[in-house]
Amino acid sequence: MKYSAKAPGTCGELVQGYLNGKDFLINSPIPFFAKASLTIKNSKHQIKVVESNKYLKVNQILKKLLLHLKVEENISLEVDIDSKIPRGKGLASSTAELTAVVLAASSALNKEISDQEISNLLLSVDKSSDGVFLPGISHINHLKGDIYRRYKDIPSLSFIIIDSGGEVSTQEFDRDFARSIAIEHKYSIRRALLWIEEGFLNQNPKLIAQAATLSARVNQHVLYKAPLETLIDGIREVGGLGVNCAHTGTVLGVMFDHSQTDKQKLLDRVYQLIHPLPIIGIYPLIGGSRIYDEESEKTDSLKLKI
Repeated sequence: MKYSAKAPGTCGELVQGYLNGKDFLINSPIPFFAKASLTIKNSKHQIKVVESNKYLKVNQILKKLLLHLKVEENISLEVDIDSKIPRGKGLASSTAELTAVVLAASSALNKEISDQEISNLLLSVDKSSDGVFLPGISHINHLKGDIYRRYKDIPSLSFIIIDSGGEVSTQEFDRDFARSIAIEHKYSIRRALLWIEEGFLNQNPKLIAQAATLSARVNQHVLYKAPLETLIDGIREVGGLGVNCAHTGTVLGVMFDHSQTDKQKLLDRVYQLIHPLPIIGIYPLIGGSRIYDEESEKTDSLKLKI
């Protein structure tokens, strides 16, 4: 029998930094999914990953999961991953893929698994986790797995996602340098956190975008993205609320209220401002989620058409 699960990627982060001796991010899940399909058989114990050279961490996390769940009987697991999420861009591709695998495997084994257990497994094979399996929007320590706050209500906020070019390895990212920049700009980061908290509590997309834009500007001192200021200045008169970024990646997200904005007019302006850089897609902000089997098919229609 085949078991399937999906996990969302993200459009970078809304805010990310280092305050009071703690790393943190506020994630921004979008319906850009990684899907894992897993077949389980009673046979000689083995794990087979389709395109295993592309998904090196999947074998590792499955071995750790079986050990954690104390699965001792001889079983064979075959895993197939379907993900169109680009890598090295800051779209949480690794977190989404590994989360989908853990969800599909735990479902196949008929085992309950907690948010904290998923987080621990991810961090044991990856250096960070975007917490896309947590419901709502999550304020977390992405390096240790601590959960600081969750926002359950999602405002009408979408992203036009732009790739500013290149790739960034999360594994090789200079976190010490990023922390030093965050310390230097701690007052801006605190202000961004206050704005985002107020924005979610009052369902104010403009204030959330304002916080994300401030965090993206601070991040320019860590990973510079040439189109940022051009976009911020050029989108205001056509409904753009601000621009967020992948703090350890290459993407930028033009933020807008999809309930009030002429999307085509904004998209045309973005094309003018960034040409010839590519647009990856347009996606709404959603809550983090665990999606199994038949639920998976219901989520694909959430992407907004370009």
